[in-house]
Amino acid sequence: MTDLTICVPTRNRQRYCIETIRAIARSESRDFDVIVADNSDDPSVLAEFFANEFHDDRFRLLPPGDRVYSMVDNWDRTMPEATGRWVVFIGDDDYIDPRVSLLIKRYERLHPDVEAVGWNRMHFNWPDNRQSATLATVPCSFQTLLARKSILQDRLFRWTERANRPSAGFGIYHGAVKRSLMERIKRKFGDRYFEHPNVDYDNSCKVIAEAKTLVHCQRGFSVLGACKSSNSAATQNRDIRLERTRVFVAETTGNVPPQHAGFPFSISDESVSICVSVAHTTLWFCTTYGIDLTGFPENFAHSAIQECARARDREEYDIKVAAFRRGFAEWEGGIWASAFDPAPYATGERILNETSGVIGDILYIREKKLNVETPGEFYRFGENAMLPVDLVVSGARTFAR
Repeated sequence: MTDLTICVPTRNRQRYCIETIRAIARSESRDFDVIVADNSDDPSVLAEFFANEFHDDRFRLLPPGDRVYSMVDNWDRTMPEATGRWVVFIGDDDYIDPRVSLLIKRYERLHPDVEAVGWNRMHFNWPDNRQSATLATVPCSFQTLLARKSILQDRLFRWTERANRPSAGFGIYHGAVKRSLMERIKRKFGDRYFEHPNVDYDNSCKVIAEAKTLVHCQRGFSVLGACKSSNSAATQNRDIRLERTRVFVAETTGNVPPQHAGFPFSISDESVSICVSVAHTTLWFCTTYGIDLTGFPENFAHSAIQECARARDREEYDIKVAAFRRGFAEWEGGIWASAFDPAPYATGERILNETSGVIGDILYIREKKLNVETPGEFYRFGENAMLPVDLVVSGARTFAR
């Protein structure tokens, strides 16, 4: 059994996936393996790449099945193939440093019952996803934080942060979960590793509910990439967003519905937002498995206000406010409608992604000036601003001179 299995589900983004594979393969470590779960319409591209161009026994291709899998089904079929003691999932346009296995082993020595390890992520837009000004990010801190489960549960289940969406911090997507915990999750929750179509938040809910000890490192060990065809890119274009949401809903037939019954906020109209999608997921989990929801309605109303405040222009603001007002008027007879009281649209300057610099512990970099092409390249660039891995995993607190 290897220490870490990296799972890369992919669908019709073979070009990006191949770059991700090549970047991870540059690692000299032997204590990890990679499963590429292909769900593409054309299976020949990755099959020929593995057969003719790429030969690395640490990598294995899981070919498409006899049907197109929903995202949740593709993730679920990948888990049984994982051989590592720990498992992590990333997107096919992302990157992860396999040396994160060294961090996990350090935390196992310090906290023998650790079952979930998180870390900060870097953010990077592929060159084809820079229609407007964009910023890449690099976390500059490196401290270790031992999580308090009650706080995590308040944030994720009851939305106590009142941000436009709750922070999770732990889960199998760009985080590592012990294989034994995933088996326990399967036994307890629906006899599946993943149930809800919003797979990352589905897993975060279960990990935060079940993990014994959760440890977080503030250093970045992976990159959230966003290519032109990614879901995150769709947030920049309303028409593309609506079409991808339509396809997503259609492909979830037979799975848990992405919209929770009795929560009248649509994920399929012009106001569609991550805020609403995540709320459907956490509400489904809590109501299905008997989690206390005290405070959620009022907190969600404040989160909806934050979502509206992030609108790019007056038109988008008006659409979002109108949709949330309709939803709150219908939800439980309108008893929470008064909690949704957004401020008038501010006509002042909107902040543009034009300025590089450090805010808090995050370095922001204008990508139009960035001479890198892939998340793997950006990670190597970003390491110049982060504490070296060997010092992080040794427990050192300063740069060596």
